[in-house]
Amino acid sequence: MHTYDTIVIGSGVIGSAAAMHLALRGRTLLLERFAFLHDRGSSHGGSRIFRHAYEDVAHVRLAVAADAAWQALEAETSERLLFRTGGLDIGEAGSFDLRVVKTALEAAGRPAELLAGHEASTRFPAFTLGEEHEALYQPDAGLLAADRAVATMQRRAAAEGAVLRDQEGVVQLAPRTDGVDVITTQGRYSAGRVVVAAGGWLGKLVTLAGVTLNVQAQQVIYLGTGSAARSFSLDRMPVFIDRRGHAGGETYGLPTFELPHAIKVGDHTGVPAARDGIDPDDPRPGTDEVWAGRTSALATALFPALSGRVIAATTCVYTNTPDGRFIIDRLPGNPNVIVAGGGSGHAFKFGPVLGEALADLATIGRSRHDLTPFSLKRFATSGAAS
Repeated sequence: MHTYDTIVIGSGVIGSAAAMHLALRGRTLLLERFAFLHDRGSSHGGSRIFRHAYEDVAHVRLAVAADAAWQALEAETSERLLFRTGGLDIGEAGSFDLRVVKTALEAAGRPAELLAGHEASTRFPAFTLGEEHEALYQPDAGLLAADRAVATMQRRAAAEGAVLRDQEGVVQLAPRTDGVDVITTQGRYSAGRVVVAAGGWLGKLVTLAGVTLNVQAQQVIYLGTGSAARSFSLDRMPVFIDRRGHAGGETYGLPTFELPHAIKVGDHTGVPAARDGIDPDDPRPGTDEVWAGRTSALATALFPALSGRVIAATTCVYTNTPDGRFIIDRLPGNPNVIVAGGGSGHAFKFGPVLGEALADLATIGRSRHDLTPFSLKRFATSGAAS
């Protein structure tokens, strides 16, 4: 039986980041049930929004720490991963929500500027906003090259001595008093501690007492830029979140990056038919044409210059916690098992700093970052490996 200091289960952004940090601290194994960079989870694709803008100062400060971590990773690997575009949070004129976000940003020492609708449209011609709108501009925002970022972390982990094994599913965790055995489809491994960062499969590997994780299908579409392609380019169009809550949802989007002739747009609520949860092992649903049409209509209302043609569509999954905050904690009753999950559609940007926090929990038992908001104690007082 092969023995390691730490085994990491799951090679999404958080698991790969944890393996990268842990490889510097001891013998590390990264296990992935599918192929590396597969498209069945939450971390795949060409881009993700990066932002500091949150409603509470704790998340803003964590995003600032992640910003520094992404820059450090770029410097260490000579890979460009974070592209600054600025970001717009859009609301109704006089929006209370925008002012809450602005206050949180300012409390963390980050710049933010409230713009009337016409001011935002003048500065960023891709957007058509009127006097009934208001926008909060935050210059630190941008986009992350998602697949490239995960691959960079995995290469870094391997370069530091980590063993990476894909297409090897974990069947069972068997905690011992001095560690954990991990039984897979191909063998058995032993480690002093295990980090479970399995995304939608987290609930299949560990029991989280009092917590219901809802695995939800999320659909994004790519809309053709039409004749005004220049205004949708990376250097002219900021990433955006439309907080006006059309039918309870939030539309978000990114400039041309993955495709040369289309922007990426999604709806944070996910596909209606799958909101009540899916089994992550089930086949992914195809494109919901009705929902794609709705998302397209909301986007073209903001960007009338778009052609409105859906160039492509894809799906991923959100693993939602009841309160939308992550889980980063030791498993009560099994302190050698550290769990990470419940990204709730916004964890990617925090990847390297959450990976560092997991490595700290696994090796020294504490993190320099405040993990209190992500503790399992907010849901329950006990849990066990299954």
